[in-house]
Amino acid sequence: MRRFAHSLVYKIGRYTILFALGLTSAVARAQDPPAPATEAGGPPDVAAPAAEAPAAPAIATPPPAPRGPWEDRIDEIDQRTRILERKQELAIEAAAAAPPRPIVQADENGFSISSADRQYQIRFKGLIQVDGRRFFTSDSTLQNSDTFILRRIRPILDGTLLGLVDFRISPDFGNNTTAILDAYIDAHPRPWLRLRAGKFKEPVGLERLQADQDMDFIERSLDSNLSPQREIGLELWGDIGSGLVRYEAGIFNGNADNALTDVDSDHAKSFEGRIFIQPFNTESLSFLGRLGVGIAASTGNEKGVSTLAAPNPWMGTFKSDGQQTIASYLTSTTDITQTVVAYGRHTRINPQLYYYNGPVGLLAEWVKEHQEVAELTTTGTTFGTGTYNNSAGHVTVSGALGGDVTYEGLKPHKPLDLAAGTFGALELALRYDWLNIDSAAFPTGIDPTKSVSEAKAYGVALNWQLSRNLKVAGNYEQTSFTGGAKTGNRPTEKVLLGRFQIAF
Repeated sequence: MRRFAHSLVYKIGRYTILFALGLTSAVARAQDPPAPATEAGGPPDVAAPAAEAPAAPAIATPPPAPRGPWEDRIDEIDQRTRILERKQELAIEAAAAAPPRPIVQADENGFSISSADRQYQIRFKGLIQVDGRRFFTSDSTLQNSDTFILRRIRPILDGTLLGLVDFRISPDFGNNTTAILDAYIDAHPRPWLRLRAGKFKEPVGLERLQADQDMDFIERSLDSNLSPQREIGLELWGDIGSGLVRYEAGIFNGNADNALTDVDSDHAKSFEGRIFIQPFNTESLSFLGRLGVGIAASTGNEKGVSTLAAPNPWMGTFKSDGQQTIASYLTSTTDITQTVVAYGRHTRINPQLYYYNGPVGLLAEWVKEHQEVAELTTTGTTFGTGTYNNSAGHVTVSGALGGDVTYEGLKPHKPLDLAAGTFGALELALRYDWLNIDSAAFPTGIDPTKSVSEAKAYGVALNWQLSRNLKVAGNYEQTSFTGGAKTGNRPTEKVLLGRFQIAF
């Protein structure tokens, strides 16, 4: 359209100038005086005698008027305009025929390359956490636990294929170990219908589902002892009503408490699911904050296998907030009768909720598990089957200055900028968490001189979120125990934790 208008203006101007020039010449000729019919002062014409009139001479065509320099200039401009218009057309045609360029992006969410239509994407992310632990106790064992540690080192590779299938690969090199934490594909034909297959977090544990870099406290609460770290299986999930309801339902290998085992030791599988409702997740009710209420559950038959050469009892190990082992089931590599294995039904139920509104937040949950077990004879057969019912929970409240508290972590209103006088955001969090181990487990399943039957912890956290990518955190946690010593109770654990974190 622009090219047509441009050409039209030039043509109208050209013809207007030519018409004006022609009109000027005609007027000039009309104003020239006519030649006189007789000599000056002569008598008037007298009619000649009648005679045959001679033939009128032919009227000669006047020669064309010479072209003015302005007309040549107009022709030159018109020709140049046509050339430029054609070049522009060719450039547009070439651009349309060329393949679209990929989009390269780098921001606080990581680094990514994607096709122009975003049907194909690859995203590079990462997490580095450098921790320090200082125990305040007279217990020589805990004193030797003071350490700096690379808690998590995770290169993360995310991607999208055909705009339909996402994938993630996330190894972890922290804690002086190597493990594959996440490796899955996720097909999403609809927001309410997604299928995930591979290794990932199962539905039990609201704090467990929270990303490691987004937690208020450096270490997870005591109730994380009653859920596995990861599971391998298939899961249908999705968001209904733009996130008003999220559902998850899957079939998994099943895993021991706080475990990361990949290969199932039994043909039976576990069924797990969760329903999570966010009633204020609408534009009209968003001013009420973000409330989430849900319940998760898992159940399945599990069977541990134990031999003196390779014991695999499929039973969990419980850790304190300071990451010290505080309880474990009996297992032995010298006496098979001193080993307890999972044998039968393992069921967990997990009510959960959170509430976030600007600078304040609350996260709470409770986990109850039913674990059927068995002891082994010298021949490896089972006897004396029993059931252990353990429970745990926590409540965390938090408040922020200069940012908003969310389930996805503290979000500063403005990142640290000394020149602009902004400091990021500060967060103060308080937590109470507890763990109760069934008394039926003592002493046949758990040694009471080495393992506690109850733990109660209080903690305070101070976090400085310089930006969404940089965080400095400090925690103080104090945990008291029932049992766990040869006489009386295990000494109270008092630990100071610090962390420097980069996440993108």
